[in-house]
Amino acid sequence: MAHVVGIDLGTTNSLVAHMRGDRPEIIANEAGKRLTPSIVGLDKADKIHVGDTAKNQLIAMPDRTVAEVKRLMGTSQKVRLGAREYTPQEVSAFVLKRLKDDAERYLGGAVAEAVITVPAYFTDAQRQATKDAGELAGFRVDRILNEPTAAALAYGLDHLDKEQFVLVFDLGGGTFDVSVLEMFEGVLDVKASAGNNHLGGGDFDRTVAEWLAKDFEAAHGIDLRRDVKAMVRLKSAAEQAKMELSSMTSTTIMLPFLAVKGAEPLSLETELTRQKLEELIGPMIRSTIEPVESALRDAKLDKSRITDVVLVGGSSRIPLVQALLADYFGKEARRGVHPDEAIALGAAVQAGLKSGAISTERGIMITDVCPFTLGVEVVANTGSQRMPGMFSPIIPRNSTVPVSRTEVYSTTGEQQRVVDIKVYQGESRLVKNNTFLDSYTIDGIPAAPAGHEKVAITFTYDVNGILNVKTKIVSTGKEAALCVDKSAQRMSDGEKGAAKERLDGEWKKPTADSAQPGDATGPLVAAAMAKLPSVNGTNKARLEELVGRLKSASARGDASESARLDGELTNLLFELD
Repeated sequence: MAHVVGIDLGTTNSLVAHMRGDRPEIIANEAGKRLTPSIVGLDKADKIHVGDTAKNQLIAMPDRTVAEVKRLMGTSQKVRLGAREYTPQEVSAFVLKRLKDDAERYLGGAVAEAVITVPAYFTDAQRQATKDAGELAGFRVDRILNEPTAAALAYGLDHLDKEQFVLVFDLGGGTFDVSVLEMFEGVLDVKASAGNNHLGGGDFDRTVAEWLAKDFEAAHGIDLRRDVKAMVRLKSAAEQAKMELSSMTSTTIMLPFLAVKGAEPLSLETELTRQKLEELIGPMIRSTIEPVESALRDAKLDKSRITDVVLVGGSSRIPLVQALLADYFGKEARRGVHPDEAIALGAAVQAGLKSGAISTERGIMITDVCPFTLGVEVVANTGSQRMPGMFSPIIPRNSTVPVSRTEVYSTTGEQQRVVDIKVYQGESRLVKNNTFLDSYTIDGIPAAPAGHEKVAITFTYDVNGILNVKTKIVSTGKEAALCVDKSAQRMSDGEKGAAKERLDGEWKKPTADSAQPGDATGPLVAAAMAKLPSVNGTNKARLEELVGRLKSASARGDASESARLDGELTNLLFELD
């Protein structure tokens, strides 16, 4: 029997889970870790790596490694791994393939289907791209689930007997979502969602890295922002410092041999306090309150009616986030769910409901909402003036899904025979400020005076965020239809088939100890070579030996040996200073 799993396809890390009996369970990857970094790398032997092994090569070979591709989902932008070019869907498919392999290894059988989560505020194009990525990875993806809804499922599994309003605050590595839910008698009813698709821990890390780069430039006159590898190291150090400052009030950031000036190796050593971190990222964190208030307004609730605030996403561990919410709601947020794992666990619950692994006797039911207003472009007539480019809503945001609604429009031109239907999502009255989704044309309208002929447009939005549009000429009954699911924003069936065949051919399952190439051409080796003239005897021989062995390990792509020798060389250089 094929298994169904739940997947949290995250910006920073991804997880896969399944139902074990009546409880969801995270499936560890081949290295025994529960989180798999959402990073894909191509080593010097042109082998694809995913997860920690890809993360290990990020600093050495940023041009052959891709991270945070989730932020590009739904766009036409492509990324490069060495000489190869990939769409965001294809890179995400490699991450999903890794999770699929891990699940099949653990479960001992085929995993044919997955429930994959997306941020609640993902656009239609981003949802379609996620579904495509799942299919390229070999999954059947019949359900796309909003991340805060998944987290609420994980939380609600132990609170089915309660009647309460819950706010899920989901601040992850690259996206921010907030959803308001009502829970009663096993029903989780999503009332409203809001958020920001471009706010998360990665933004905090980049802000700290930028501060470190400016500090380094002021001290040494070298702009590290021009050095890709140096900035990767700074961002990695910033991420580590951010995590440490969740439990400490200060930490030291030390990066040896970050650059070379003349023959002198330069290192960075500075203290970062929690106070300084909050000064740097505070404005971004405080901006999360606006979506919180928007979701509460749409749910028609005062904040005093929220029983529990559920924190999700790694960045929700930041003390300033917790203090901000405690001050706003007048109470501490709940810590009863694992911020990193709740979404994957909730996706597994949804998978269990879908597959029948969870008995209907448990009475769990969930509703969700459409996060954006959906509508069409119209020409508004105001007396003698005609105003093109106006947005006419058909499905308002936060309508419970699935939902189907119809609006009837009149022709605006004399003897008009054709109508162009342009579909948008957004909240502005002007289409230029909203997101264009797709367009199509319906012809065969009987010639008649302006306003005489009527066209009925029906929008149907399903639980996966797939929009179907149907247009009907009222007088003749002629119809035309558009499924945004098959729009130009998605890969065609032919493109998908070709891409799947290519990715399957490139995919080679990585092992936990897969060799990764190092890079023996950076500041560390340069520092060692600059040091050689000033040492002699045993120290000189040892230095030459380590440099030679490090270059050799790097050339043959042996990551474990490169990392070990890198550490030895660093320690020796410190001893010789």
